[in-house]
Amino acid sequence: MWIDEKYKLVEKKIKSLNEPTLEIIDLGARDQILKKFLPSNCIYTGVDKFKNDNNNLIINLDENFSQIIKKYDIVCALDIIEHVDNPIKFISNCKKICKKIIYLNVPNAAYYSFRLKFLFFGDLTNQFHFSGDSDDDRHRWFTNYKNTLNFLKKISDNDYNITLNKIYKTRNKLKLLNFLERFLGKLMPGIFCWSFLITLKKND
Repeated sequence: MWIDEKYKLVEKKIKSLNEPTLEIIDLGARDQILKKFLPSNCIYTGVDKFKNDNNNLIINLDENFSQIIKKYDIVCALDIIEHVDNPIKFISNCKKICKKIIYLNVPNAAYYSFRLKFLFFGDLTNQFHFSGDSDDDRHRWFTNYKNTLNFLKKISDNDYNITLNKIYKTRNKLKLLNFLERFLGKLMPGIFCWSFLITLKKND
C-alpha cells in the first residue's frame, strides 16, 4: 500500500498559502482521492467524465469544459492532461477558471519499471492498450520528462509563474530503493521520477 506523493505535496503547498478559505476544483476527480488530503478550509468540487458515487460534476472536458462557468482559487488537474485530446486548449481553459493557482501532474511513462515491463513483457502501462474504442479511458499522449519540459514552454506566458517538482514513487518498506530512486532522479529524472507536479501560480 502506498500513497502517491503528489497528493502530499499538493496538500503541503495548499496549507502553506495560509488562506482562510479556498475554493478548489478537481478536474478528472474520479474517486476524489485528493479531497482526503485537503485542509478543512477548502471547499471542494470534483469533475469527471464518468459517473460514479462521489457526487462529481459529470463533464466531458474535451467537449464541454465551457459548462464550468465559475472561477476557483485553485484548479487541480492531477493525471488528466495525458487523457485529453487537446492539452494546450485544456490548459487555456484551466486558466480561464483559475483565480490563483493551477496544479498539474504529468505521469512519466518512461519510468524505469515501465521500461523493464515493456522490454520483457511487451506492455508499457495499462493505460496504453489497443481496444479500438475511441472513448476508452486511456492515455492519448506519451508523457515523459523531455516532453513535459517542451510542453511547459508552449503554455508559458507572462500571467503565470511556472515551477516543476519531481515526484517519486513512495514505498512503505523499500526505503533503500526509495533513497536510490531519489538520488538517481536528481541526475536522470526521465528514468527515475514517477511523475512531475507543475505549479502555475498567477502573477499579482
